[in-house]
Amino acid sequence: MASLSSILFPLAVASAIVSCAPHPAPAQAPAQQPEETKAPEKSKRLPASQRGTVSSISLTKLFELQQSGNVLIYDARPSVFYKEGHIPGAISVPKSVGREAVRVRDPELKAAKAAGKPIVVYCTGVLCADARTVARYLASAGYSSSTFSGGWDEWKSAGLPTE
Repeated sequence: MASLSSILFPLAVASAIVSCAPHPAPAQAPAQQPEETKAPEKSKRLPASQRGTVSSISLTKLFELQQSGNVLIYDARPSVFYKEGHIPGAISVPKSVGREAVRVRDPELKAAKAAGKPIVVYCTGVLCADARTVARYLASAGYSSSTFSGGWDEWKSAGLPTE
C-alpha cells in the first residue's frame, strides 16, 4: 500500500511545474454589436531611459535585507502556494495578475523607491520564470528590481524563517 507522502510528493512536483508554465490568454467573447466596440487602450510604454532594470540577488543579501525590513518582497508564485508558506514580509503578486498588480500597487512601489528600498521578486526556484516575468512588468513601469533565482525552494532548504 502506497504511503500518503509517496502520493502527495509527485502531485506537489507536478503542481509546481504547472504553476510556472506560461498560461494562455483567456479567450474573449465576441462583441455582439461591432459598431459599439471600442478599441482597447494601449498601455503607455515608458521611454527606455525611464524603464527600470532587472538584476539578481543572492540568498545572503536577500536574507540581510529581509531581516532589516528594508526591502519590498514580491512572491510571484500562484496564491495557493503563497498561502502554504512564504518569505516573511513577502506580498503575493502572482505572475497571472502581475501586470495589473503593478498598476494597483503603484503607490507602494513609489514609496519603496522614494525610501531607497530595493524590490525583490521570487518564485518557486531555479526553473521557475515567474519572478523574472513580474520583474519585467515592474521594469516596464519604471521600477528596478532584483530576482532571487533560488526562490522559495532555496530559502526553505536553507532553514530560514517562513510565514
